[in-house]
Parts: sequence; structure tokens; C-alpha cells
Amino acid sequence: MSTDKLKALQPAMDSKPVSQGPVAVGVDESQTQDIPEELSILPVRGFVLFPGTVMPLNVQRAASLKLLDDTLPRTKVIGLVTQRDETKEDPSSQDLYSIGTAALVLKLLRQSDDHVLVIVQGLRRFSLRKIIATDPFLRAEIDLPQSTLPPPSKEWEAAFRNLRDSAAR
Repeated sequence: MSTDKLKALQPAMDSKPVSQGPVAVGVDESQTQDIPEELSILPVRGFVLFPGTVMPLNVQRAASLKLLDDTLPRTKVIGLVTQRDETKEDPSSQDLYSIGTAALVLKLLRQSDDHVLVIVQGLRRFSLRKIIATDPFLRAEIDLPQSTLPPPSKEWEAAFRNLRDSAAR
């Protein structure tokens, strides 16, 4: 593994936490997007999108297609929230977890009238504050919680090193 890759995996133990405002963390500056306080919510089944990851999504539900058609001309940032019961076809706000990930839509590929492939990049986690619309798709006011690092200790450093080494392998 190259030295640059290993440096990227090194913990920054002596650095102070960076204040995270309403701007996404984990993407380079050319792709940094403001995350609005109000997001269109796309329910997803069986997985969680984490900040910094890029993932393809198959979108087929009518409400989800309407969400993409209405939201993307205004903003490329949508909210992805995992469903509690992935068998539910038309989830309501009670069927969703309260924490999701704001995602930047990088590419949208129409496969047919009722099937779209979307490439998204996770920007930052958010919590649902209040659902403001349920029809034709979910819209919600969100909060961007601050991440806090645990106090530095030998146990935390060892756990971090083990996780980093496992990920590197």
C-alpha cells in the first residue's frame, strides 16, 4: 500500500475537530453542496448510504420517480432514509428511521418510463425534525447533528487502529 494511502488512514489525534456547518463533509471542494434545511426524502430498502460513499440506486416507485422529477431541477441534494420494513410498498413517516443521509445526485439514467438508475454520493447524516409533506412524496425539515469524537484514550486508539487495519486489508 502506498504511503499516501496509509497517511489518509492515519488518525489525526492531535488535530482539533473541525466545525461542521451546513456544508457537506467528506467530498472535495468542487463537489461541496449546501444541504438545505428542507429535503425531499427518498425511502430506501435494505441498506444504508453512509457519508462519503457512492452508490447506484434503482428507482421504480411512482412517488420516488415524482420526487426525482420535481426536486432535481431545483437542487441535486436529496435525503435518503432507510425503511424499517422493506416489504412495505408505500412507506409513511412512521415506517422510516429518524436518521438518514443527505446525498448528492451525480447522475440519473432513465432505463424506461417506470425505471430510473440514480448514482448518488452520501454527503452528511441528518435527523428528521418534522415531516412537512407526504403527498406526492415525503418532504421534511432536517437537523444536521454535530459529530463528537470520544476523548482520546489508549483503548480508543487501539480500536481505531484495528478497524483501520481491517479496512486496509
